[in-house]
Amino acid sequence: MGRELTALTPGPSPALRARGVGGSPPLRTLPDLLRAGLDLVFIGINPGERSAQRGHYYAHPGNGFWPALSASALVDGAVAFEDDLSMPGRYGIGFTDVVKRVVTDSAQVTDAELRAAVPSLRRRVAYASPRAICFTSTRGFGAAFPGQWRPHGWGRQPVTLEGAAVWVMPSTSGRAAGSRAHVHRVLAELADALGRERRGAV
Repeated sequence: MGRELTALTPGPSPALRARGVGGSPPLRTLPDLLRAGLDLVFIGINPGERSAQRGHYYAHPGNGFWPALSASALVDGAVAFEDDLSMPGRYGIGFTDVVKRVVTDSAQVTDAELRAAVPSLRRRVAYASPRAICFTSTRGFGAAFPGQWRPHGWGRQPVTLEGAAVWVMPSTSGRAAGSRAHVHRVLAELADALGRERRGAV
């Protein structure tokens, strides 16, 4: 058994909150869902406002992350955003973001902001010591490994991060629905690499 689940970003400072809109209170960022000895950590660019409102990763109704994960051999049944807190213990899967600032559109996160967040990301990955990490966008990967991205080079990359194998898959946001086939392929390859059998396999 690994260590207990640790949220490495509890009680964020105001700098890690989204500004309130129309007098609404500011949104708190999502905590990292990490523990030592994970198999896999998914890494987003930043928490979106809808996800922050719901308090769960990839929680926007149009985001295809959870249906894609449910269809993969990384898990043994249907999972939804409400299940994210249990994922480290149930499946050895954790979640974090490169930047913890909450914004609706990740395009508002600057390249400089992403690069400045990489040392913190490395510390979080080192703590979790996963076998693999998967960036859920090319921008996050590009910040950690400048000049290494090959266009449409989804899948395993020829680099490691704090000892973890590195994978990249397309964004699962609704605006990237055309890339779903690549998402499914990368998740299937990850499952194979981690020794997870497909449901129904003999």
